[in-house]
Amino acid sequence: MFRRNYIGYIFLFFLLVFFIGNFRTYMVMGNSDLPTFSEGDKVIINRSAYDLTFPFSSAKIFSCGNPDRGDMILCYLKKKNNGDFWLKRIIGLPGDTIRIRRNKVFINNQAMKYEVIVKENLSNSFKSELGDIVAFETGMGFNHLVTFTESRNIISDFGPVVVSDNHFFVLGDNRGNSLDSRFLGLVPRNNIFGKYLFTIYKNE
Repeated sequence: MFRRNYIGYIFLFFLLVFFIGNFRTYMVMGNSDLPTFSEGDKVIINRSAYDLTFPFSSAKIFSCGNPDRGDMILCYLKKKNNGDFWLKRIIGLPGDTIRIRRNKVFINNQAMKYEVIVKENLSNSFKSELGDIVAFETGMGFNHLVTFTESRNIISDFGPVVVSDNHFFVLGDNRGNSLDSRFLGLVPRNNIFGKYLFTIYKNE
């Protein structure tokens, strides 16, 4: 009886370590994902959403799923891999053709839809860093807020580009102020380390 309880306690201990080690808190730095996140927000990331990893590390044991279009992921961007993680949204899956015109996304020649909202109604102290337009981006599984301008500039138009095997095309939700796949290239599958779950602190 004692041995059975002892083993049960050990199992619960390791289960707790796994849970704490794979559901991690991160602080958002920068405003490249406005209006979804703003600088200072604290978010929970499921580090085992796509890969079983050793707790409190980035060492992967085995894959248990694949990222999907629209997921907000924790990743390394290859050309900026200085040890910092990045939060970016998956736009293109392997095999997709991605084109951007005036910050509006086309996937496999299908245009995403944009329902404009009044940005003054947003309860966010970072309104001055939003683009001219705030809208819900929908289509092909998307349903999230983005901000952008419709005027043309150095980053408003991109592609087309075909997403290579085992890679993903990512963007920030603040389309006019984000370092992402337009500048830093596709994200290899092995450089994805988790999925955004929810925000525990909003820096309004």
